[in-house]
Amino acid sequence: MGINHLSRTLLVAAVSSFCFASVEGALKSPPPEKSSKSTFTYDELWNLEKGFWDSFLYPANLKQTQGNKSTVFASDVQGRVDITRTFDGDELNREYIFGLFADPTHVSLVGVPVNYSITQFAANDRIASATTIVTFNATTIVTFNATTFDVLVPVTIDTWIEFNEDGKIAQYDAIFRWFEYLLDTLIEATAIKIKATSTDQAVAYVADVLAKTICNTHEQYCTGSNKQYADTGTCYDHLTQSIRFGKSYELGRNTLLCREVHEHMVQYRPDVHCPHIGPSGGGYCVDDMNYTQTVLQRYFNDSWIPFGYGQSQDIWLQG
Repeated sequence: MGINHLSRTLLVAAVSSFCFASVEGALKSPPPEKSSKSTFTYDELWNLEKGFWDSFLYPANLKQTQGNKSTVFASDVQGRVDITRTFDGDELNREYIFGLFADPTHVSLVGVPVNYSITQFAANDRIASATTIVTFNATTIVTFNATTFDVLVPVTIDTWIEFNEDGKIAQYDAIFRWFEYLLDTLIEATAIKIKATSTDQAVAYVADVLAKTICNTHEQYCTGSNKQYADTGTCYDHLTQSIRFGKSYELGRNTLLCREVHEHMVQYRPDVHCPHIGPSGGGYCVDDMNYTQTVLQRYFNDSWIPFGYGQSQDIWLQG
């Protein structure tokens, strides 16, 4: 055996021993202490997941907007949606998650949810991760004698949900997959409906409909100390001239699309939501975070990694 061949053999043996020792050491390392919080079986988590989506569909979602206590959310629930913002507490989340999609006759980007299909699901401990395709009915959205979209819309939503010991949602993280494609598709459907000659013309049409709807809602609910605009004309000019329409990820920024989201919730608590559709944006429709700040925001109380793993390196955890 040559010296070079012997050297290579010894080197390979040394590396192999090191790698085996490292793996063996990792396997023998004690796992993080298991949380003292109660856990659920896979079947229980599946049923809790389905229970949420059953409640999300119209008209079941109407029940969630009523009363003083949620059957779905914990009182201190934390929620984040990638295209909008974070939402704290049971009341705000009921208004946002359920109230936003609970009126089939009101102007909306996607209408009301009528069906769902869970296409991916994994669950452990207190956490369920799923991909759900929700079908929204936008065919009944009629305003100013014109149907806005006139389509059934499938929307893909990825969710991470943590349930508390009572089976209520303690925190959630939701991502609207392909939302830019969805928004473009809705604009294209509008262009066909109104026989627009350009995308800009279709966007202007949608902006006109949304702005008029928001201003009508402001006129009806935002009175007295909740008033945000001097009159309907001032409201319309601000929404169509002073702020941008909004990109697919800007439903939580200083845009018309953001105010369209919050317009649906004004009826529930005008004192809370009127500022959101006003010129200031009320802390929700504002340009206060850049891309990096959004990605690295420390928000959640619990890690999304089951059984206590990841606590030391999870940059989304508060504190």
